[in-house]
Amino acid sequence: MSENLVDSVLTDALITLAHAFKEAGVNPPKKIEVDSPTFDKLLSESMMLYNIDSKKAVTEREFRLSDIFLITEQSST
Repeated sequence: MSENLVDSVLTDALITLAHAFKEAGVNPPKKIEVDSPTFDKLLSESMMLYNIDSKKAVTEREFRLSDIFLITEQSST
């Protein structure tokens, strides 16, 4: 049997959203700001599915998701 694949509800939802924008003829958002727990969850799930530079993401608190969105943690200011 093939290796188990990790499915991510959050990352799949964001990519599906991007495709829905494109199908409607509209560009998807380029940047999405999320709270700290959501950022950590998205980063964790994305690291399993995509080639994410996790050290850079943890340091800079941002990363690209499937070359569609820039996911960033909301600033505290």
